[in-house]
Amino acid sequence: MVRWQTVRSESNATDHAAALEVPAGEHRERRVPDSLELSDRARLALSGIAGSIDEKLCHHMYFFVHWDCRTPYRIHHGADSTCDPLFAETLAMLRTMSGSVEHLDIEGGQWAELLSRIDGDLYWNYSDPRRPWGNSYMYAHFDGERRAEDIANVAGNGMMLRALLTRRELLGDASLDGCIQRLVGGLRRIAIHREDYSFYPDGGFGEPFNFPRSGWVSTREPMAETEGGEGSVTSYQATPLSGLVRWYRASGDRQALDLAGRLARFCMQPRFWGGVADPKGDFDGLPIQIATSLPDPACVAGAELGHWFSHGHARAWTLRALLDYGAATGDERVLEFVRRGYEYTMTLGIPRIGWYNVFPGRLNFTEGCMLGDMVALGIRLSDYGVGDYWDDVDAVVRNHLCEQQVLSEELLRRVAAASPVERREQDRTDIPHQHGTERVIERTLGIFAGVSLPDCIPDGWVWSMQCCTGTAAQGLYYAWEGAVRERGDSATVNLLLNRVAAGLEVTSHLPFAGKVIIRNRSKRRIAVRIPHWARHQRIVFLVSGREVSAEWLGGYVIFEDLEPGAEIVIRFPVHETTASYTVNSRTEMEQRYTCTFRGSTLVDIEPREDRPASYPLYRRGHLRRDEAPIRTATGFVPRKHIGGW
Repeated sequence: MVRWQTVRSESNATDHAAALEVPAGEHRERRVPDSLELSDRARLALSGIAGSIDEKLCHHMYFFVHWDCRTPYRIHHGADSTCDPLFAETLAMLRTMSGSVEHLDIEGGQWAELLSRIDGDLYWNYSDPRRPWGNSYMYAHFDGERRAEDIANVAGNGMMLRALLTRRELLGDASLDGCIQRLVGGLRRIAIHREDYSFYPDGGFGEPFNFPRSGWVSTREPMAETEGGEGSVTSYQATPLSGLVRWYRASGDRQALDLAGRLARFCMQPRFWGGVADPKGDFDGLPIQIATSLPDPACVAGAELGHWFSHGHARAWTLRALLDYGAATGDERVLEFVRRGYEYTMTLGIPRIGWYNVFPGRLNFTEGCMLGDMVALGIRLSDYGVGDYWDDVDAVVRNHLCEQQVLSEELLRRVAAASPVERREQDRTDIPHQHGTERVIERTLGIFAGVSLPDCIPDGWVWSMQCCTGTAAQGLYYAWEGAVRERGDSATVNLLLNRVAAGLEVTSHLPFAGKVIIRNRSKRRIAVRIPHWARHQRIVFLVSGREVSAEWLGGYVIFEDLEPGAEIVIRFPVHETTASYTVNSRTEMEQRYTCTFRGSTLVDIEPREDRPASYPLYRRGHLRRDEAPIRTATGFVPRKHIGGW
């Protein structure tokens, strides 16, 4: 049993101290199949995140980690301060699902720093001569004016609001309410208000969407989605919107809901939407690479249906925020918009393996951020009754979300040895404090790659940007939390993954064999969702060794009048199947992949790029056995979950 623990860490840059409490709960050791265990993934991600924080420089993250150089290195970036709160929120989630007590000193130091950056009613990126990169994205086409001045990034303030709300919910810490309320007021103060909507401008200072102490450099209203430095305007509005809705749900604050509604109306304006052309329209002979980057052709009102172009993660994040707003207000139009946008996104990749193209028609990449987003969208759409997308979630989690988590020290050393350069050309070496090269591979194992193809992280792209680590790692939490839900004497099993919960334990032999065991501890009624590929007529159900007939409710099998100690066994065949999928169809980036599955788990993919400087994915030959190896694993049952994400 783990009791509440308090860790105090003095920040090297402030006189603030932060008390961190580890979620209380119970550790349970058990013998399980050596299949996917999300709590183990959480421990690894937590360790990698801690190894990506610079304890010597205000506990800022190293936003980029480069393994694709002969000497791997971590490097600071203008987005450090913006995304630091993302790490804080993610660490709370990972501890909740794993019960880990590692690296509390680092987390405590970072949390102290984050609290010290709230000055007045905003979270600030302080001007600091040790951090000359702090007000720049380091790319000229992203940057506006630069000078030594404190700046409050709109997205950073939204992330800090979410981090405060997550810790408040997990720990029941009402002392954070004052900070939360001030940030809500600051976000309202700096917004530009029109008749029935509000927005934040791309203020023309350093990193996109920065508000300097002296006030907005420009308050011009964005007129197109791609005006933002990230190729997105709406995502910068959506990050505060997400936190505002969560605070309204927690407190009933109508001012927060009003601002959220005004931002939502701005985000849904048709000028920001419309998707990649499909079917092929009449573009008067334009080159194909131009034609496929244009909005929907005639006959498709994609701007009304959540269709998108440009940056997929930014769009998915916007859809997530709109979904929470629509659910909080019961706005059916918003919910419809998000559902259509989600389903459109499913057409831009290989959804069966959870791979989604973030720049359709122009590149062939997904981002770690996108994977966490799609898990969150699929679960929340299902929770809110907008649709049933648990099979989509299962596909992402079992496949590309876990594959993009970088876990092989051997492969990273191979990549580094085969890389042609010592350091990226744009990463200068003459700025003190900006780089770290000590034990980079060992420290960062467990974080998520920035981008990937369906079969690999390609040569020259074996690096991480930490927005992807934070968002993808949160995807682990969303899947873990959603896999089993408990309420009173009832429980629902939505995903057939290994999971320890208060009232039951799920042991899954997938993908080795179609066998799932549920050991009941205290529930009288358990509903289990059966994946779509398991043919109902071939499934056998046993309760305490006795075969029973199934009572179905939609895709769920219902077991009632259960006694403590009852054991449910579900058996069904698992066959290998093969299918081919095309990405970036009818563009110069077109590529066709042949995928082999066991159930919903991808066990092989062709063709493959396996040059020494690339990081191969889906090396899963061991999953093609018919019997799972057995190992000892430790699961954690927290007393509280974070449900308001």
